[in-house]
Amino acid sequence: MIEELQRQQEAVAQYMGAFAQLLSGQPGRHDEFIDKVDLLIAGSEPNALRLMQFTNRVRTTQRPVIWIHFMHEEPNVPQIGLVAAAGGQVHIMENCMLWLSKRDSRARLVPDSFKLGAYQFDDELRLRRLQKAPARNFKAARPAMIRAYDRLLEIQAEQRQRGDEFRLPELARAA
Repeated sequence: MIEELQRQQEAVAQYMGAFAQLLSGQPGRHDEFIDKVDLLIAGSEPNALRLMQFTNRVRTTQRPVIWIHFMHEEPNVPQIGLVAAAGGQVHIMENCMLWLSKRDSRARLVPDSFKLGAYQFDDELRLRRLQKAPARNFKAARPAMIRAYDRLLEIQAEQRQRGDEFRLPELARAA
């Protein structure tokens, strides 16, 4: 039982490592990323109370919260949400997608309406809001989204091959 829990925690930490690399655009920045971002993997979508807790945490820490959960219908496609401070307010984006251009190594988080801009981490791992989404609709975004999710799987495979190990964020250890 304890060994199974440890394996699950290692798998979660590795997934977080791949996710951190995809959003930062560089390998080896996992610890720095999780020190600046509250990254959570959950079994289900957060409820309204949990979202309020996330907004309070963002107001207190000024660190964005990114949560990831998986649906049974799409077990390989993470459902991503973001709570972030922007313009003196805290914004909740419940349905974000990963988007990766052909020439970039750093993915963006794009709310699914394509009307709310996009979010990208800069070189110092500060989350920046981009006024305009990189695509106008799902159809136009599809190739870059597939590229991002494929790259996430590639990063995971590369990490496994190298034997990379990652620490879990404080919130994950407390859960």
